[in-house]
Amino acid sequence: MKTTDQFFDIASVERETGIGKDTLRVWEKRYGFPIPVRAERDERLYPNSQVEQLRLIKRLIGNGLRPSKVVGLATSELDALLAGAKTNVADHPAHVVHFVELIKAHKASALRIALGRALLEHGLDEFLSKTIAPLNQLVGESWMRGEIRIFEEHLYSEQITNVLRNAISTMRDPDASPRVLLTTLPGEEHALGLMMAEATLSLRGASCVNLGVQTPTQEIVSAAAAHRSDIIVLSFSEAIPAPQVKTGLQQARTAIPAHVALWAGGSGVLKQPPSIDGVALMGPLTDLRDAVDSWREAFSLPLTSQFK
Repeated sequence: MKTTDQFFDIASVERETGIGKDTLRVWEKRYGFPIPVRAERDERLYPNSQVEQLRLIKRLIGNGLRPSKVVGLATSELDALLAGAKTNVADHPAHVVHFVELIKAHKASALRIALGRALLEHGLDEFLSKTIAPLNQLVGESWMRGEIRIFEEHLYSEQITNVLRNAISTMRDPDASPRVLLTTLPGEEHALGLMMAEATLSLRGASCVNLGVQTPTQEIVSAAAAHRSDIIVLSFSEAIPAPQVKTGLQQARTAIPAHVALWAGGSGVLKQPPSIDGVALMGPLTDLRDAVDSWREAFSLPLTSQFK
């Protein structure tokens, strides 16, 4: 929670910057930055100036620089590095660039209508792969370079979530299979990846239950039992440090009954080793689609005519 004299506690810094609490503590020991002050109960508090530096650092790391090269640099030095790394919109389709322009102009209704039209025009599968996937990439690049503010990224997420939720509602079939439970582990607040996974799975005829974000592992186990889930899908954004992703998956796999498959997707899993015992790591959304088909073939279950 932010204090009146512009200091932030560590949980607020994590939300404001997308840098995990564990990472902040590691950087403090390894690089001597950030430098928190201590509250009466020995709680870490960070001044606003350091939070701004951390935002810039996050963008530069997302652009490929190593923490050792940027953590602790002055704001002017960070700004200079970012100045040479502006988004090249020419690398993105024109319709995707148009969506980003609507985000920057804060035209929420126009953005939602334009996204809805694109969905109707292209169909859900192509909409996910040729509009949302590259749009997510461009929004992420723009955020990392300071061209989009956090509240603008949130505006985008809310509009695309509404569009996808409406599309998914037309495909829900509680009697379909496999039965898939979707959520994130504590610390992962990003829900858009879950919505995209749910849309892809629903399109392939799966019966999905989306718990939203930050579900404790034991609650995931209980929910999987209650819904008789065949598969659990966990989503990780790049905001979660790679060691935390691996540890979370290993702990989840240990707690989840062996007969329930565990799949993990999102940009956060791209930083993982090629395999984690008992966990299927997904790359693009087509991996999810193919995995559902393979699961159905393994159990000799046909794809219903509705989804062929």
